[in-house]
Amino acid sequence: MDFCENRAGNAVDYPPMSHPSADPSVLAAVTRAAGLSVALPSHAKILDIGCAEGHHILSLASRWPMACCAGLDASPKLIQRASQRAKRAGLSNVEFYEKRLSDFKTDERFDFIIAHGFFSWVEDEVKVGLMDFVQQHLSPQGVAVVSFNVAAGWKARMQVVEKVLAIQSAGEVDAITALNVLRTVSDEVETTIVDDMLAKGAAILAHDDFAPVMDAWSLGAFVKLAQQHGLMWLGDSQTGEKGSDAADGMIGHTFRSEILCRADAQIVPPQKQEAVVTPIYEVPDFPKLNPWRMLCVRELLPVVDKDLKPCVFTLPQLKVMLAMDGTLSSYQLSLHAKEVAPELHFVPWLKHVAERGIFAEM
Repeated sequence: MDFCENRAGNAVDYPPMSHPSADPSVLAAVTRAAGLSVALPSHAKILDIGCAEGHHILSLASRWPMACCAGLDASPKLIQRASQRAKRAGLSNVEFYEKRLSDFKTDERFDFIIAHGFFSWVEDEVKVGLMDFVQQHLSPQGVAVVSFNVAAGWKARMQVVEKVLAIQSAGEVDAITALNVLRTVSDEVETTIVDDMLAKGAAILAHDDFAPVMDAWSLGAFVKLAQQHGLMWLGDSQTGEKGSDAADGMIGHTFRSEILCRADAQIVPPQKQEAVVTPIYEVPDFPKLNPWRMLCVRELLPVVDKDLKPCVFTLPQLKVMLAMDGTLSSYQLSLHAKEVAPELHFVPWLKHVAERGIFAEM
């Protein structure tokens, strides 16, 4: 059974979000530091496996108009939403496929393959299929980012899950209610886990802690499986660091996002990296959201910042952002804000939005 198939039958939709740990620009920097010359993300072929409503891959397509992007999911409803949003945002460089991974046939080779929130939530045969697909469809110098829940940190969490399921069965209540009941009798350690689950919310819990399949793995077992399928492990997707099962056990690591490449990829001694100059994002004279971000504002979706972090704004703030089409100056927007969001401290808020890179081209 495929993960996308699981989700297609889930009554709660996975909430739209982007994933900074699966940002190809960061992956490219990390892999180049490791000696692998990966393609420029701005002109790359990028595939997002288990893309849901496509929020992540749509954000990448908006950021890089010359990239060729694709999203794959087996849910007809979610793929339809993703395709319609691409059209409304005017994004012609992204395609969506309503298929399970096992049924997705293509001759394409991809420079970046993203499988976020996939590995731990599929049956073992689909995990094997994912590794086969990555090995067969990565370009010679391409990379894949695969995330999974870590067994060391999930031992205590799974005990909480079992208790919650027992409360649900006995009282015929939902997961959130059962978590709150459990919290009243939990010790300090268990309360911390319960509070973390409650913070996720029902939609994420239904696809994570309480998913039909939730299979936490050790880092060592993950790396071994990748090697068995002709892949090489390069390290953490954001730092390049290579952790260990021992370290995961000591700190109770719960989640990993790792980079893989083909075993036959050419790795050369890395050259000295030039210092990265962090751009300064200032408030523009005429603040303007690009079409994708404006669509997110209109449809009450998370607005992605320069680092692919999803930002959620209040309704009064969104009313102000709806006017950010580039026709009003910052001063005119301040007057508009007084009308539609009188409680908003406009100047510091606008500066904060600018510093998050919300006005920058994706």
